[in-house]
Amino acid sequence: MSKVTFTPVEKVSSFRRMAAGMWKAPRDPSIYGSMDVDATAALIFLREHGEANGTKVTITHLVARAVALAMREQPELNAKVRYWGRLEQRSTIDVFVTVATDGNKDLSGARIDHADGKSLVAIARELRERTTKIRRGEDASYQQSKRAFDQMPWWLARPTTWLTDLLVNELHVDLTRQGLPPDAFGSAIVTSVGMFGIDSAFAPFVPLARCPMLILVPEVRPRPWAVGDRVEVRPVLRLCATFDHRIIDGAAAGRFAARLTKLFETPQQLA
Repeated sequence: MSKVTFTPVEKVSSFRRMAAGMWKAPRDPSIYGSMDVDATAALIFLREHGEANGTKVTITHLVARAVALAMREQPELNAKVRYWGRLEQRSTIDVFVTVATDGNKDLSGARIDHADGKSLVAIARELRERTTKIRRGEDASYQQSKRAFDQMPWWLARPTTWLTDLLVNELHVDLTRQGLPPDAFGSAIVTSVGMFGIDSAFAPFVPLARCPMLILVPEVRPRPWAVGDRVEVRPVLRLCATFDHRIIDGAAAGRFAARLTKLFETPQQLA
């Protein structure tokens, strides 16, 4: 896993500085929003290129790639809050994709480093390989952290989580050997819930993550869609997002959403 460095953000607007100092992490500066995306072009693209070099590509991979590219155009969103309100910007765009484990009884995931610089197939292949290792119990980092929490008394969970947050996120102590790599969740979290038939849902932030956005990917469903002056039934992807308002305001979220829409209209850009 590549090393991530952080650079202090010096030129910060007065609102952003006040917001970062006013809210703690994150209790609770969340913005919730959903957007419907016409998935017609994306589904055609997946039918034509859904399997390349033996690697299956899905809507979730498209979303992860689109999020990385959209964030590259708004690098100020790729930040975290540290030291009682100090904003710091990440040097890389890394997207964490969650996966179900233990027969959907547990959750884990894989951080895709430099997701904006990797092809769609490369992202899909890396996620498949990492997911396979996790589900087979071959991922040392996951097994280490899982074993530690499985054996921990319930009353130690809260102080241990607090101490971990302090060491990893505030002091930047490298606990990779303990199964807790630096900035483990990266710039954004993408979670697919479409396989569960969920139509709309919003996820809470994980305080340990310190990432500015969390995107849920529900099921693509047929919905009425305005095309000029008529209504058609089209396959629609409803993306549900949670943003950290200490970093992302409504205007920035709007620009981000507009870019995602454009990318899904021309999914070839995501290849």
